[in-house]
This record gives sequence, C-alpha cells and structure tokens, in this order.
Amino acid sequence: MKYILMFLSFSIFLGIFRLFAISTYSVTAFDVGLVIFYIYAAKKIIWDGQKLEFPKSFGFYCVCGIVLTVLLSGAAPVLEGNPDKLQQYIKTSLHIFYLLVFAILCAGLKIKIVDTKRSIQMLMICAVVVHLFGIYQLVARATDLPLAWLNISDITLSSSTRGIDPDGLSTDADGITRQISLNYGSFYRATSIFSEPSALAGFCNFILICLLVPVLRNEKPFFKSGKFNSFLTILTVVSLFLTFSLTGLVLFLGIIGFAFITDRSKSIVKILKIICFVAVLLFITDFIVESTTQISVAGLFTQRVGGIISTYTGGRIESTGGESFYARWNTLTKGVEIWLSYPITGIGLGCYFFFMRTPEFGFSDSGLFSVLAETGIIGVAMFIGMFAGLFRSWHTFLFTNLYKKLQPDTRIMVLFALYNLLINFISAITANPFVTSYFWLQIGISLVILRSAYQECSMPMFQVQIMQTPFKKLLSKSVQFENV
Repeated sequence: MKYILMFLSFSIFLGIFRLFAISTYSVTAFDVGLVIFYIYAAKKIIWDGQKLEFPKSFGFYCVCGIVLTVLLSGAAPVLEGNPDKLQQYIKTSLHIFYLLVFAILCAGLKIKIVDTKRSIQMLMICAVVVHLFGIYQLVARATDLPLAWLNISDITLSSSTRGIDPDGLSTDADGITRQISLNYGSFYRATSIFSEPSALAGFCNFILICLLVPVLRNEKPFFKSGKFNSFLTILTVVSLFLTFSLTGLVLFLGIIGFAFITDRSKSIVKILKIICFVAVLLFITDFIVESTTQISVAGLFTQRVGGIISTYTGGRIESTGGESFYARWNTLTKGVEIWLSYPITGIGLGCYFFFMRTPEFGFSDSGLFSVLAETGIIGVAMFIGMFAGLFRSWHTFLFTNLYKKLQPDTRIMVLFALYNLLINFISAITANPFVTSYFWLQIGISLVILRSAYQECSMPMFQVQIMQTPFKKLLSKSVQFENV
C-alpha cells in the first residue's frame, strides 16, 4: 500500500498529461494508481476476507452522506427529461462515485500510518525539482528556451466540456492547449509542472504545512536534515511568491492566522520568527526579480489587492491586467442564482452549465457554490459537515489528553491533517476541487489518519465484513471437493 499511495500522490504532477482518452474523459496516471488501489482493496476484502473497520465519526458519516446527495441531485435531470442533462449527470455521478469509494475504503482498510507519511516525504523531495523547474521557466519564457511552456493533453482541462468556451483557452498557433500564465512585462507567473499558477500556489502551501507545522508543536519533522528543510522552505516561499496568486496568498494567510489563533500561547515567538523570515526572503526575491525584469512582484500584489478593494470602496487604484477575481466572484453569484431555482436537491451533479448556456455559466470557480448549485441545500450541508466533523475530530485529538496516547508518527500526521483540512476548505471556496482526484486523495489520506488515531485511542469503531468466509478458503474447499 505504501507504493500505491506514493504513486497516487506523485500522479498530481502528471495531471495535465493524459495516457489515453475515453470519450471526453482523459485517463491519467492517477487513474492507473486508483485501479491498482481497487485491485488491492478487492484482494484484501474478497480474497483475504479482511473486515473493514470504520471510525464512528460525524465527518466520515458526511463523506458517506455525499453519496446519497449525489443520487438525490438526479431528481431534476430525471424529472425534466432532458437527455443531454441526464447524460451529463450520469457521467459526473459515476466519476464522483469512483472517487468517493476510494475515500470510504481508505477509512476502512488497514492502512499503516507510516504509509501516508512516506507519500508526503516523497512529495517533499519532488518539490525541490518542481520549484527549481518553475524558476527555470520564468527565465525560459523570457528568453525562449526549451520547456518554457508545457502542452496540456488532458482533455478534461483543455476541451470545451461542461460548457467552457474553447475560444477562452490559452492555445498556440497550432491550437494546442498550453499552461496558463499571464505576463507583466518580462515577468511570467510561475506554473512549473502544473496547468496554472494557482495550482502551483496550492502545492506550495501544502509543502509549507509539511515543513512548518511540526515546528509549532515541537514534533519530529518529516526529515531530520535541517539543511534540507531550510533549503526546501526557501524554495517553497520563493515559488509561492512567483506564482502571483491571490489564492496562494489567502491560503498562506490562513495557515499563519490559524497557527496564531490555535497555538499562540505556546508558539507565538516561533510564528513571529517565521513571519520575519518570510518577509526578508520575499524582499530579497522581489529585489532580484525587479533587477532582472524591471517588474516588482510585491508591487503587483499591492496593486492587485488594492485594485480589488478600490473597486468596492470607490478608491482610485486600478486593477492589474487579466484580473480573475471579478469573474470568479461572478460565478459565485451565478451559483446562488441556480440554487434559488433548485433549492433542495440542486440542478443535478455536473449540470451547472445547463442552467443558462452562456460563457459566464460555463463552470463554477468555487467548489462550495458548485455543490450548492448542483446538489442543493442537502448536498452543501453534507459537504460542510464533512469538514466540520473532521475538524472536530482533529481538535479532539490535538487539544485534549488523547494527544499523549498517539504514537509519534500519528501525532505529526494528525497535526498535518488538521492544517491540510484547512487549506482544502479554503481551496473549496476559492477554487473548485469537488470532482477532482487530488481533492479526494487528500480526503482519503485524512480518513486513513483518522482511523489510525481512533484505533490508538481505543475510540468507538464499527465493522463491516463483505465476505464471511474468505474467497481463497471457498476456492480451496471447492478444489478439495472436486479432488474427492
């Protein structure tokens, strides 16, 4: 299982590349890893007859409840009798079930906590290459060097599925979809191996919590080497800054703010040191960038944030070119508009753009409001309940006497899971990860950690056994009977 989780985690770097396509669905490396996971799970459950042990957690119950809300959201497509709408609902529902079953199995299978830790360590090592490549691309795009742009072959990102206007995609002269990265003079927003800057910014914040969270609680870090941790921290902060991502900024402020609120009595000095270190590092990075490109990234951030605030307060600061905030905000209001028309069960999973076939209704930029529009008040209650329930569980383990009962590896993973849950919730508001493989991979890993913590603290769990007699024993008895 260790290698399966590592492969699934590594596949996030290969998300823009398809292996082959089935209709409008791209089969990527993640799908290969997930199929291997399901084969492994089937072997354990059916062949070996392993019992599934699930934590009696409200968060886990809400994950299971999402399955029900997806089914209920089919009411509108079925009752309206629109064949295109019904087909889209079925396709999207099958995809989300494909991911939800993975998360549910993660909560029940006997997966070692160290397996999740190894997958994170692998990502941290890979992050060095990812960050260096992202920095290289900034130079390559300005000087027309090789690999300055990566082509996107994943048709779920590059085609006009779900009503996205193909004319709005970033393509070259041959019509090939490539990475999205606006430029300001000679400065191009960093993307590295990802499809857009915000995706890289999200990954940077993921790596930051892996590096910084153990420091706040004096826990053993993922790597013992102080030099490696320092080097990776510098690269990650620089890479995050160069994405020039508003989502990345919100995630970073969320991490620091949450750390200050929850651990200030013990770690306020450490948090202030981290803030000072980041400030100095960003000053140096901005100085270097401005010296080479005549563009101040800090100045761009000031103009971007100030421009958004000025728009709503009557100020005089102009927005930066290509500002996406207003379009994203517009999709939030459109999501509410759809929900008001389908308040209980939603318009149907995957049917967002059927409400009004215009570009602005193509796809929601917020997972939370997409869930609201497509699955209604029932669905959004389950979605928020999943986060609230898991958050309550992590709070129980981290801020009560149960913390001392956890093994060292489990303690650091529970702490990681809390902060990872935080950035995933923020991302679910500022982006739309609900039907993405990476989001449910993170939820699955969280449930592996939750199950381990429940076991170590002897908390209530319930068992489900699919095969009362393992299939290998049934087959063995059948062979013996035939021989007789």
